[in-house]
Amino acid sequence: MSRDRLITFAFVVLCVPLPASALVIDGDEPKQMITVVAESSTVDRILRDLSARYGFEIKGIENVGAADAVPPTVSGSLYDVLVRLLRNRNYVIVRSQENASGIAKVMILDASYGAAPTKAMPVQAEESVGS
Repeated sequence: MSRDRLITFAFVVLCVPLPASALVIDGDEPKQMITVVAESSTVDRILRDLSARYGFEIKGIENVGAADAVPPTVSGSLYDVLVRLLRNRNYVIVRSQENASGIAKVMILDASYGAAPTKAMPVQAEESVGS
């Protein structure tokens, strides 16, 4: 390989950014402060990585639904970060004193915002009895 081609190859390898789905989770005090830096990552991937790092269970990950725009950086307690990531979903976060993260389980119920409206029951007119 010629020197020019070697330099070009090295330049391309060293200067091309990492894949767009780079994810960094920083923080050893999840009850106090963590930082998630997510470049084009998905909510389900971030949740899985948070679960693996901080030792909580996730149920209903398949209910995350369509990809929301994930902020490039989210900071706060683990609870605050989870609330921010799940903001457009129905979910339950179960807290735990036994787990160092303070979170035992996250259950994602569905990907819709708020509860579904109830259907109105038709009102039947009452018949008046002979007067």
